[in-house]
Amino acid sequence: MARPIEQALTPAVFADEDFGFGLSSYSKTLVMKDCLRIALAYRDIDMIDEAARDVVSKCAARASDIVAATPTDSFAWLVRAAASVRLLARDEFNAALRQSQLTGPNEQWIAHFRVNLAETYFAQLSAETIKSEAADLKLLASSERGVKLIAQRYVSNPDFRARITAIVETMPPDRQIAFLGNVKKSMGKR
Repeated sequence: MARPIEQALTPAVFADEDFGFGLSSYSKTLVMKDCLRIALAYRDIDMIDEAARDVVSKCAARASDIVAATPTDSFAWLVRAAASVRLLARDEFNAALRQSQLTGPNEQWIAHFRVNLAETYFAQLSAETIKSEAADLKLLASSERGVKLIAQRYVSNPDFRARITAIVETMPPDRQIAFLGNVKKSMGKR
């Protein structure tokens, strides 16, 4: 049973939680949303604590249970990737992140989470996962909503800007113009 995330994210709050879920995809998604927030909420120093690692490990196990039963669950693959990177399982992180992209290539809301996770842990990405992230970046760059999600990173991070620019340059001219217009519009609203 998932607990409200508004509670303090201390390992003790979730020590007895098994992150169980029901049969519906909705119940699985709720648990996976909680697990994603939990896995990403702890700071690196918190992950030294055995209790924090145990909580993140439980979330990794639940995500693994879900993808074992439903291999096309892109969001559960994402949660597995997030938990894996926090547990310093680099190969599992890369494999799960790529699998999330393969199973949900057009799910913009999940692509947004994948890009944020990939950019946060960019140094951990394999060459194959960087290629996979490029597909997500192209998806996000193709819509006004997607550009809103990446605009701040575009402006503030020169390395990211160079990567997204290279991707946008492969798109048709009308999409390139729309991308630049969406960036300007998005930045004007901030």
